[in-house]
Amino acid sequence: MLKQLLVIILGLTGAFALAEDGPDSIEAPPVQDLGDGKFKVGIVGFDQRSREISFPAEVNMKEGALEYAIVHQNGKIHEAVLITKARPFHVNIALKILGYEESKELFPILGEDFRPTGKFPDVPEKTRNAARAEIQLQWKGKSGDAGRATLNEWITNTVTRKPLAPKPWVYGGSYFHEKSFQAEASGDIVALFTTNSSLFNWPGRDAALDDVWIPTTARIPEVGTPVTVTIKPFVKSKSSAEKAK
Repeated sequence: MLKQLLVIILGLTGAFALAEDGPDSIEAPPVQDLGDGKFKVGIVGFDQRSREISFPAEVNMKEGALEYAIVHQNGKIHEAVLITKARPFHVNIALKILGYEESKELFPILGEDFRPTGKFPDVPEKTRNAARAEIQLQWKGKSGDAGRATLNEWITNTVTRKPLAPKPWVYGGSYFHEKSFQAEASGDIVALFTTNSSLFNWPGRDAALDDVWIPTTARIPEVGTPVTVTIKPFVKSKSSAEKAK
């Protein structure tokens, strides 16, 4: 049953385009059933009940300019605070299985000349809500104590001189180009500077700028520190709504 679901999902995401011999040559990627509603694809774990997705990463930068929050280790590591061995394709499979919906609201509509029109897609509120996620981080400090933070807290806007507001990240789903899934090709998982190749993008202030983001140095452990990244559905509370204003 799970394999059938995966084949359907991969077809919907355009994965059949990756096959040289057509859809009949596609095989669903190996998904391990860990029991109790928990599964794993590659090194990406996910829980059907909580709809949480987790994968290992490590601190890549504590200083310097950022355009990305999380990338694959073969991606743009010179401008990302976290790197991971988790494949973007596997993260996307987990997102699809758990019912996260893509929202293209952040990407401008292009005109006939392929230039931005200044207009954006009108995405239904239900889809927008289903595309929003919170990203949490866990690690162990030098003393062995557990550290916890949101991804937002690890990134500072140099204009406001404050960490990112507690807004959710928006799942745009990346896209296929010439039979290549662009999140997988680029390694883009979570972007600060809006890019449609990334699985997730920052929807808040200055997302159109590529030169205003830096790590929150004092908040981040040493480079190389293992970190567990957890993506979970964003639940808008009254307090978070007030802070995000």
